[in-house]
Parts: sequence; C-alpha cells; structure tokens
Amino acid sequence: MLTMIAGQKVKFDDIHLAQTFTVKVDIRTDNIAVDVACFGLDAQQQLINDDYMTFYNQPVTPCGGVTLRQVSGQQCFNIDLHKLPDNVDYLVFTATIDGAQTMRDIGKSQVQIAQGATVYASYTFEGIDFKSEQAVMLMQVYRKNKVWRVNAIGQGFNGGLAALVNHFGSEVESATNKTTETIATKEIAHRPSVMQKSTQSDNNAPNAPNAPNKVNIKKVVLDKSGATHRMSLSKGGTENLIVEAIWIDNGDANANNDDLDLRVGILAQHSKEMTYIHAPMQPGSLTSPPYVQHQGDIQVASVGEPGKEVVLVNPDIAKHYGSKVALVFSVYSAVSNGAVSIASLQPKMRMTYKDQVVESVFNVKSSPKAKSSLVYTYVIGMAIIDEDGVTLQHSGETSKRMSESTPKLTWNGDNVDMQINGKPMFKPK
Repeated sequence: MLTMIAGQKVKFDDIHLAQTFTVKVDIRTDNIAVDVACFGLDAQQQLINDDYMTFYNQPVTPCGGVTLRQVSGQQCFNIDLHKLPDNVDYLVFTATIDGAQTMRDIGKSQVQIAQGATVYASYTFEGIDFKSEQAVMLMQVYRKNKVWRVNAIGQGFNGGLAALVNHFGSEVESATNKTTETIATKEIAHRPSVMQKSTQSDNNAPNAPNAPNKVNIKKVVLDKSGATHRMSLSKGGTENLIVEAIWIDNGDANANNDDLDLRVGILAQHSKEMTYIHAPMQPGSLTSPPYVQHQGDIQVASVGEPGKEVVLVNPDIAKHYGSKVALVFSVYSAVSNGAVSIASLQPKMRMTYKDQVVESVFNVKSSPKAKSSLVYTYVIGMAIIDEDGVTLQHSGETSKRMSESTPKLTWNGDNVDMQINGKPMFKPK
C-alpha cells in the first residue's frame, strides 16, 4: 500500500491499480455532520453537468460509473472508469460541513483507494491540517496523456460548498425567503434560462454564450412509495411549475431502446373525465384547459447525457378549475422502441418551482416489477394542486405485464386513488 501525503501524485500502473475500484472516505468527528461528494469534471476541471455531482441524495451518475454507498460507517464511492463519458477527465472527492463547525474540528481521518479488501493507496488527514475551512478537496483521480493517476490534494475552502461550486465553474443560485420546509437536502442543479421560456420546445438548447451555470444547492428527494412533500405556491408570480422526466442510457450499447414517453393525466376535483397530455399528439396548453403543456418528445439518452422530457404546469391551475386538481405523471416504454426494462433506465421526476426542487426517484425495492421488459408503464409521481401549494407524492406503481393501459385517477373526498386501467394511448409511428 502506498501512503500518500498532500500534493503527492502517482500513476495507476505504479501501484498496479485497475480501472474499477472503490474510494473509501472515513472522516472521524464528534457529532459533526460531514457530507462527501464526487465531482465529475472535464479537461478544464469544470463540472460537466449537474448529474455528475454524486452525493448521498444523488448516489449514482447517469452512466453508472460512480456510485455512492455507506459501508460500516464509511462513505464508499464505487468507480468504474470504463463507464464514464469521454469528457470526464477528473473525479474530485470532497467533504463539506454545514453549520458552525469547521474542518479544524474533525479527528484523524483518511481516504483509501481499494479493490475488495486490498488497499492500494491511502491519504491521512486531521483537523490540525486546516484552519477555518468548511470544505476540502480530499483526493482526485484524473487522466493525463491518456494515463489515469491519483492525487492526494488536501486543499480547503473557507466558503464551504458554495466555494467548491464556484471553483468548479458554476455559481450558486441566489434565492430569498427560503423556508425550512425546502431545506431538507442538498443538490447541485443547473437551471438554464431556456427552461423558463414556456413557448420554447427545444429543451436541449444551450445556455447563452459565456453565461455561467446557476446552481441550486437545496432539494428534497422522495424515494419510497407514498412519501410526500408539500411545495408552496403562496409567493405568487408568473413562473410555471417545471416537471421533468429524466432517465439514463441502459448501457446495452443499443441506441434504439432508450426512449421513454412522459404522459400526464389531469383530473379536477369536480370533474368526471380525465384529460391526458402526451407528445406529439396532445401537447396541451398553459392558457386554456388543461393548463398543462408538454414541451416535446425526446427519443434518446446517451451515456453522457440523460434523456429528458418536460411539461410545464400553470401554477394557477386550481384557480382556473375552481377546485383542487390531481395529476399523475407516468413514463411509458413503447414496444416499438425495443424491449427494455424500465428499471434499467432509472427514471425519476423532478418538480421545480422558483427555489423549490423536489425529486421522486426510482427505487427498485418499491417497483420490482419494473425490472421486466414486459412492463411498459411506470408512475413517477402524483400531485394534488390547490391554490396555495402542491403536494407531490412518490408512487412507483407499474402496469401489469404486457398491458398498454394508462394511469387513471378517481377522487375519494380530498384524496385521490390511482389505478393503471385507463385506455391505451399511442403516438404515430
């Protein structure tokens, strides 16, 4: 085992390290909450996109090349360099403290690079190595001249997570009047200006030249069936609710079966019939019923870029209908797109309103049937919207095997029941 000191660099070949390994972060503290993360950076050491910040609330990259899990009190990043996109040249492992304490308050800690039970390199650090910093870059794995290397860094930042975000080429998005309800977990999430243009159908349009990425470091994640969170609409304004269905490449080297279609079912509390929107046949409208609009059909996902379909929801939808409105969001894997397991695409739903971000993420324990390529529909989330807010709920329900049925809602007092027994819907070939 190589014992490294801050600033030391070593080639993989010199320590006989393969390209599949684990980075173990063991930080010893006395009742101090320390969060660890891995940033996937390009050759200019800039974050390639928000999905390549791996941390406890976003524990896997779209490509599956970085996965975070906790083992016996240690935070372990399982790394497979073969799976990373070609534009990831650096993996930087960091630790941050949120609160009054600083890195000066930690005990003797270490980062190890291991394969199984064998440790190939280790870097040890402790509080006396730092001053008032609340964030530190611990170690990086990087590629230079096509050769992978390890660097023990040990560099602190006084500004905590915000300083790290700025260092990696992004800016923390300013927000006022945040409530404690939304400050549940941390996220780094790019918010390109194109997403605020409700008439824009090209959801993959780039930011303006030289415009820095805006980063929101707050979000709530729902990962269990029935879990709920309340978003406030009381601030008013003209911004729409943004709902994204996001999925990853399934890794089978086939580009023809990475397509999911986002569908939305809408039912006002006093209505008897549901309205559905889906692209391209029924895109909906923001200014007339159903006050929900699909932003376009996306048919591909790649290793480096997740697939994403977007709908916008008028925040005054309940006022327009004169009652609460229930929405069910589902993704559909068309048979014509090729046999694929929805579970392999790891679909999630992200709802954003101003500075509030809530994600409903895929959990195979809640949705074991989604592992079958004969299951075509998966419900990524449900929402009840009133004039004051949105109650978003994780679902995870799936259709029956080989069924083309769509989700159907019924009101039961102030609650909503959902069954996947609605009429099939198909888009033109």
